[in-house]
Amino acid sequence: MPTEIYLIKVGMNMTEGVVEEWYIPDGDAVAVGELLYRLETEKVNLDVDAEVAGIVKHIVEEGVTMKPGDVVGFVFAPDEPIPDDLPMAGGAEAAVEAVAATPEPAGAARVETMARGAGDRVLASRAARRLAGELGVDIADLTGTGPGGRIVEADVNAASVAGVSAKRGGRSSPMARKIARELDVDLANVVGTGPGGRITKEDVETAARTPAQPVAAAAARADQVVPVRGMRKTIATRMYESLQSMAQLTMDMDVVMDDAVKLRGQLIEEWEAEGIRPSYTDLVIRAAAKALENHPLMNSRFGDSEMTLLGEVNVGMAVALDEGLIVPVIRNANILSMKALAQESTRLAAATRDGNLTPDDLQGGTFTVSALGMFGVDSFTPIINAPQVAILGINRLRDDVAWDGAVPVKRQAMRLSLTWDHRAVDGAPAAQFLSSVRDLLQAPYRLLV
Repeated sequence: MPTEIYLIKVGMNMTEGVVEEWYIPDGDAVAVGELLYRLETEKVNLDVDAEVAGIVKHIVEEGVTMKPGDVVGFVFAPDEPIPDDLPMAGGAEAAVEAVAATPEPAGAARVETMARGAGDRVLASRAARRLAGELGVDIADLTGTGPGGRIVEADVNAASVAGVSAKRGGRSSPMARKIARELDVDLANVVGTGPGGRITKEDVETAARTPAQPVAAAAARADQVVPVRGMRKTIATRMYESLQSMAQLTMDMDVVMDDAVKLRGQLIEEWEAEGIRPSYTDLVIRAAAKALENHPLMNSRFGDSEMTLLGEVNVGMAVALDEGLIVPVIRNANILSMKALAQESTRLAAATRDGNLTPDDLQGGTFTVSALGMFGVDSFTPIINAPQVAILGINRLRDDVAWDGAVPVKRQAMRLSLTWDHRAVDGAPAAQFLSSVRDLLQAPYRLLV
């Protein structure tokens, strides 16, 4: 009996997910513990490894939305016959029974044919077509080994290895993508030496050591259709619903950051041996968390007939990824020491970028902070992360001028942008909260107590 591959459930609130990428091509062997597929959900993406060794067969293509617990493929023992017609994706019991009930003729050789659809169209999986486009493989030249002669990823990979053609910037391993981000390497300029032209960690490291070559002027690009799914779909839905369901207003306020800059420099020096480097965002999160203790309306949820003033102060920190924005949560940010807060924000940011967040890291936020200052932004309108009632935007640290009588004095300043739900909080209390955050940053020693 084959071992079923499930779409695993991540967190109690997960209702659907997508096999974003199969790491093991259809028909290839997998070892125990080897990465099998990458799961994409509305909140987190994570890698799923194989629990058994054998031959992998897909029954779900990349990008198809499924429910947790659905069977997306099988792992057959190396000596186990594999039926030509695998069942459609669905519940585990039905899928496994269908595989078990399909006989394999004794001693029958596997027939490899080119599957054709209406109008003599070549039948190939969507994942196979995408990979063929990446590797420059003409699927019309291939022989399909999938169910009914359908062309699958393994066929495209085999053709590429055989020298049909290859293309820069093709598929890459998870570790290669991580190293590329760390070394600031554009994968589009990397030649993959792994199976099927796959970019490996070693390829990225080699590219990082090799000076970039001049690139000829590119031809005009064709239109590209990008599916809206997973994290991007969730962000789009929630941001639209947030603006439709709340009376959102935004106000800005400048903060003199001279003392905060000095404090941050002193803390970096003090904690250097421990590898802790507090950021300006950490200082703002700490200030906002302390201010929320005295402004409970800003740390609440607004319902149809009542408001809930939340006891815990859990601050979400928005982290930007290529595929969208994700908001891990620093729990009890008002109670944590400045050092502990800086450590936790560093851990969460790294886990977000490496795809190692857990569902617990994303739960329970009561207030959110979003920073765009690193992009030179002076002011923006952050959108509230419902069901919270406010979000604080952090803008760039800039040189400013104050006046001491008739003498100009250079100073450093930062603008904070607060968006709040006017249904829950009026303008005056919102301004008082923002003033409290400003005052804490302008007398930052209070962030340490």
